[in-house]
Amino acid sequence: MWILISTVGIGVLGFGGCVGCVKFIGNSNSCEWFNIDNIELRAHIDIPAIEVESCSCILDKEDDSKTNYFKIHTDAVDMDRYLEKNSFISVNEADLDLSVFRKLSKTPEITPENVEEYYYNSGNNTGKGKRTHWLAIVDKKNGDLWVYLKYKEL
Repeated sequence: MWILISTVGIGVLGFGGCVGCVKFIGNSNSCEWFNIDNIELRAHIDIPAIEVESCSCILDKEDDSKTNYFKIHTDAVDMDRYLEKNSFISVNEADLDLSVFRKLSKTPEITPENVEEYYYNSGNNTGKGKRTHWLAIVDKKNGDLWVYLKYKEL
């Protein structure tokens, strides 16, 4: 009996610890602690192999938002598969507000000549983004990835 109670107790504590950890990361709106994990949980996209030295993050506490830039290792990531797996859509006809990325030193520069290389994923009007609005833009050719999160609740 004690073995059964101990086993169930350890299982419950382990599960509770995992749930608590996920909630902690999901509520962490820091650029230093669990930044990539927070983005992945809130925006439902994967941040693949990146060049750490070229990343940037700006946290705006007044606006409850976080703006990020990542450089994907295009030699290590199959970009076509990445776009498909993370439900990115071609920017071709989309009306996107790119002004949210103005805070960053490198911003998406979509022109008629390069529009075919840009894709987006957005959680502004979907059921997925119940706690977060987001906009992610990726340049398939260069591996540039911008992610904007607007927290609806923390």
